[in-house]
Amino acid sequence: MFQQCKEYLLVKLKEAGLKTQPYTSLKKLRASQESHIGAVLFDEESFTRNGSKTIYKDERGDRKKRRKVFDRNLTFDIIIGEYTQDKAEELFESFLLCLDKGMMVNGNYVPIEPETAEWVDEDDSILKAKIAVQLKVRFEGGIYKDTGFANVKDVAVDSVEIDRKENEDGK
Repeated sequence: MFQQCKEYLLVKLKEAGLKTQPYTSLKKLRASQESHIGAVLFDEESFTRNGSKTIYKDERGDRKKRRKVFDRNLTFDIIIGEYTQDKAEELFESFLLCLDKGMMVNGNYVPIEPETAEWVDEDDSILKAKIAVQLKVRFEGGIYKDTGFANVKDVAVDSVEIDRKENEDGK
């Protein structure tokens, strides 16, 4: 999931109009001398136990049960730097408009949520850009475990238990 999310953001930055290759490491970003800049940096990953389940049919039509064992949230920092406030805001808004509500990763739908944005000017930034914005984008995925269903003919029923139940009910 990590690589798919990162690649997705890199593509969306280019679609939004970033002309240079986006940076993916803070070390290279700090060493950059560009004013027109973009970056996709990993921020954090968090897990929460879940346990929900979904029933679906696989490619062959067999019923399967998919349990979501963990919620897995990945957060990335998107950095956009420009010469002017207008250019930075234009690229920022274009990037937001490029973001989909979610994407498919390994057959599972992963919602995409932009979170907080922080604007800084050249005096408050390590970048050479005159103005920059840092946006957090969260991917709300999961870790899943698939299981099948037992066929009814494969399940043995204990007849003694059934007889006892019928006698208790007075039948």
